[in-house]
Amino acid sequence: MEREYEIRRYHSDDEEEIVQLLNLSFKGWPKFDLNCSPLEHWRWKYQDNPLKMNFITVGTSQNKIIGCDHGTPLKIKIGDRVLLGDYSADTAVHPNFRGMGVAKNMIEQSNRIRKKAGVKFFYWVTNNPRFIEIYSKIRPRFPHLLTILVRIRDVDLQLREIPVDNPWLIKLGFHAMKLKNDVDNFFNRPRPSNREVHITEVKSFDNRIEEFWSEVSNHYQLIIDRSRRYLNWRFCDPRSGDFIIRYAEDGDERVLGYSILRVNRYLGNYPVGYIVDLLTLHDHLDVADALVENALNYFNGQKCNLVSCLAVKNHPFESVFKRRGFIDSKISPHVFYNPLGIDDDLKNTSLNKVYFSYGDIDSLPVSTSREHE
Repeated sequence: MEREYEIRRYHSDDEEEIVQLLNLSFKGWPKFDLNCSPLEHWRWKYQDNPLKMNFITVGTSQNKIIGCDHGTPLKIKIGDRVLLGDYSADTAVHPNFRGMGVAKNMIEQSNRIRKKAGVKFFYWVTNNPRFIEIYSKIRPRFPHLLTILVRIRDVDLQLREIPVDNPWLIKLGFHAMKLKNDVDNFFNRPRPSNREVHITEVKSFDNRIEEFWSEVSNHYQLIIDRSRRYLNWRFCDPRSGDFIIRYAEDGDERVLGYSILRVNRYLGNYPVGYIVDLLTLHDHLDVADALVENALNYFNGQKCNLVSCLAVKNHPFESVFKRRGFIDSKISPHVFYNPLGIDDDLKNTSLNKVYFSYGDIDSLPVSTSREHE
């Protein structure tokens, strides 16, 4: 018997059922440790964003939530323009209603809401093979390849804690990649820096970040908002998670760059470190190197065997990470986008003028193997 359902906009009394559905659909949501309830995390994420907007659609059947589709409004700089954008995430359908077009209909409704609100660009990440196949035919991918980089101190410990198929092959590949990385680094040593760099930990982003963001945004052709208001919402609200924020400053306390660090203890006895975001002024690769070295010292103190970061492949920052022992995991997140009413010329963007990091998505993978994608 075919089940009937309807699609509508989110109502304020839907929250608890939505979170229950997310927990059921993803077998735990969100998949990192929190100092608050999942419901409070959801409210931070979808109700209290800086733009005070939401793009949430639900599917219902017999007055029960059986589907949900979310969007987080944000600003994005594309070329010389700052546009209203949206990061689409947390689309879920109850197992009893899958294969009935619920997700498709919710997404179509969400798109109508986005267009009415003036959204010009939205993007999303999926690891669902079915959706990857569908979107690859109808939507463009992120204009440059993204890569997950990892630094593993003890590969045997990694394979014990996160088992994979063919561990001997994975181990062999890891050592081969590490050897290649060591050889490349021998011929690609960083130049000594005469710049004075001080790294300090801060609780929140102050007014100095506005001057930093103004200068950084002038360089990039594609970058998500890094204004003070957005960064403080994204990383400093206790409901978002435990993030460590560090400034890189010169002798005059001018901000040259920053890093956002996170230890995910979702796996219990195996904490995983993440460089969630790391950004510097243009051509300040020595500052990036100092921030990465500082981050690794922190993660070593937290007993993190595995440290991960996300970067645009062949971006100058990738070479900085690799010089500090990171290798390419050969896993590339599947990021798609939809330009709503703007010219899609992103493929013409210069590689070193595109920035993307874990901070621009809402998940921190607890595994680095394809079996867990």
